[in-house]
Amino acid sequence: MPRVVRLCASLLAASALILACNATHTVLLKADGSGTVTVHVEVSRLLHDYIAGLSQMSGDSVSLPPGQVFDLAAIRKGFSAQPGITVLDVASPDPRSLDVQMAFDSLARVFAARPGLQSANVISLTQSDGLETLKIHLDRSNYRQVAAFFPMLDNPLLQSLGPQVGQKTTEDDYLEEVRFSLGDDGPAEVRKSSIAISIQPDGQIVSQTGGTLSGAAVVFRIPLLRLLVLASPLDFSLTFKPQEKQP
Repeated sequence: MPRVVRLCASLLAASALILACNATHTVLLKADGSGTVTVHVEVSRLLHDYIAGLSQMSGDSVSLPPGQVFDLAAIRKGFSAQPGITVLDVASPDPRSLDVQMAFDSLARVFAARPGLQSANVISLTQSDGLETLKIHLDRSNYRQVAAFFPMLDNPLLQSLGPQVGQKTTEDDYLEEVRFSLGDDGPAEVRKSSIAISIQPDGQIVSQTGGTLSGAAVVFRIPLLRLLVLASPLDFSLTFKPQEKQP
């Protein structure tokens, strides 16, 4: 599988988020559509060493501390440029992990600012009979719009690592490509990687599909390989009764 080797460190870090990582997204959602998102990403030692090695070979002008693969300044700048989003913190506690905390004033405004993302019907938040329903839909046709929303992934090379419209790539096909790039240990790293999205609404959870209840939140856990191939669509939903405002 041919891959461009000469990439800046920030793009290499982004490929880590795609290929072999465990990521947790914690969303606190208010009835008015505002809230906060906390993201924690951990990449495997195998992929960290691979990325760090490529970064040193590339001769990039980007200057990062030894062993560091996350360009924190570039990540902060990219998310800060998104309308409706306020970046509260970007940190890398150690060379293999990344923490990002953001606030949004309105999901509707965030998506309205990216017409392609809005028309792709990735996320919707609707009201009916005193209830709020959040729906998430991912398939091969809208993956590019989702990737374009994230500054680290808004790059043709990195988007090519994800599912492609019209292609019939299987999970076995993808793992063989990973083996070619990362070696024999690569497929196992991808298989054990996952993305967890924990959503805690400001109210009482009424129902949900595709996740599991955990206290006052619903956790949607997606195996990374499932997301990278998207052989079939992913659909999740959460319906809650907003907490009544105090007079």
